[in-house]
Amino acid sequence: MVKNSIKLTVILVLMLEYCFSQIDSQSILGLPNVADTIEMNNIINPKEGSLVYNIAQKNIFYFDGTNWLSSSNGSPNLYSTNGTLSNDRTLDGNNNSLTFSDLTAFSLSSSLSSDMFSTGPIRVQSTGNSTSISGTEIIISATASGINLNGNTFITNDLSLSGAFEDSTTSSGTDGQILTSTSNGTRWVDSVLPKVVNKTSNYTLAIDDNGKIFTFNSTSNITLTVPQGLPIGFNISLYQTNTGRVTIQGALGVTVSNRLSRFNTAGQHAGAGLVSTGTNSFHLTGDLRL
Repeated sequence: MVKNSIKLTVILVLMLEYCFSQIDSQSILGLPNVADTIEMNNIINPKEGSLVYNIAQKNIFYFDGTNWLSSSNGSPNLYSTNGTLSNDRTLDGNNNSLTFSDLTAFSLSSSLSSDMFSTGPIRVQSTGNSTSISGTEIIISATASGINLNGNTFITNDLSLSGAFEDSTTSSGTDGQILTSTSNGTRWVDSVLPKVVNKTSNYTLAIDDNGKIFTFNSTSNITLTVPQGLPIGFNISLYQTNTGRVTIQGALGVTVSNRLSRFNTAGQHAGAGLVSTGTNSFHLTGDLRL
């Protein structure tokens, strides 16, 4: 009896091993396969629920009536179809990086505010010709080291500043100083000294001459003409540095006034001042003669 039982057990074990090891590969159900997503999307009139195996993606896709979707994802996603969020969503990077590559465009569109926040640096850069940030109001703020703009920066509208403006040496300057350009940066300096211009022949003033000091170096008499259109407050000073006298006269429509009606420099090294006190009206003072 015991021997018969042992024999029967051995026979059953051998039969089971045979059954499991003799599965015919030709009897396994196979899915239609496509080489890649392009071939999959070119399938004509697939039926909803159809299955294919995408060789390039190494994944099974099913057709939902509109799109081919990966069965491993279980539902439509942003890689395969558009969608709408039903609630707030948070992506936790878990100290990993998120990289988008080979995008034609990347857009953030909202009728409300959009925030970009980081406890570390935020960098917006491009290897193209330009990087553009535009909007009705753009607020960029920094609470620590400030905001660094590297490269040329162009501002086409008004610029308002509520704090100090620092030069290349991080100096904010003092009251009355002006910011000037240097060969390699900017620097706060005291008010610009007037420019000294030498003339040797007759000359007619221009608006760019405001604030200049003129020296007239000639052995012959010279005429300085004051044209129309110079703004109120326009002023110059002039000096006769040679023997030729300087006559100051107004062009047609311009009045030059002097208390003693003297409009010629008195002699070598004589000086005078001219200032516009009204529209096309000037006053002349100094070392003058008839």
